[in-house]
Amino acid sequence: MIVAFTDLDDTLFQTLRKLPPDMKGLTPATLGRDGQPHSFCTPAQSALLAHFAASGITVIPVTGRDPAAMARVTLPFTSWRVLDHGLTVVRPDGQVDPEYRLQVLKQLGPLQDALKDSTTAIAELAQALGCRLSRHTAHDTHFMTVLKHPDANAASLERVQAALEDHLTMRGDADLHVIANANNVSVLPRAPGKAEAVRYLREQHFSDATLTLALGDSLSDLAFMNACDLAITPPGGQVLRTVMAAKLPQR
Repeated sequence: MIVAFTDLDDTLFQTLRKLPPDMKGLTPATLGRDGQPHSFCTPAQSALLAHFAASGITVIPVTGRDPAAMARVTLPFTSWRVLDHGLTVVRPDGQVDPEYRLQVLKQLGPLQDALKDSTTAIAELAQALGCRLSRHTAHDTHFMTVLKHPDANAASLERVQAALEDHLTMRGDADLHVIANANNVSVLPRAPGKAEAVRYLREQHFSDATLTLALGDSLSDLAFMNACDLAITPPGGQVLRTVMAAKLPQR
């Protein structure tokens, strides 16, 4: 058995804004809240998914999307799913896995004060910079605060990111971390997360897999990618941009 654990946004599909304007052969992959196509697979991404299907490879999404956002993904995933940045594991029958849920709630409880403190600390600056602040929950428990700028203003998002990182450093809080991309900045637990969910599935339900593949584009995907046998990352993604920019000695 071969299992592919894969991030979704910017790995298997992306919005038109991130694609060349003249690209042909796009396949709708998600719907927006208005019910219209929102993200698309390129021919290469569609070919990869078709290859997985033809080869009998089990494909498991590992995504930051919550259940509502996952419901707008139109690709035919039929196995397990990892949602909420790794806080929720969904069984093939669509039900939340209860054992993993209990593990997550046990770990989230002690982090509530730190999450609340970080959210309060950044709220005034976020408002001044025009960023929208939202608290995300999993299993009715706060696990992440997201700050998003309506115009994706890089300078504003960088200031918010720096302020959050400074706050965590000042607190000496190693249990939370900050992740960022072109659209938003988030503060959330280091664990549990995507890596813990992937390890849980590997140990509890896919221990007989002869090969596990990991697909992701962001630095926040690296932990779960490192929990698999081989990793695949798209060109132009955050992972490869960071590697290409690194000034490391050649050995």
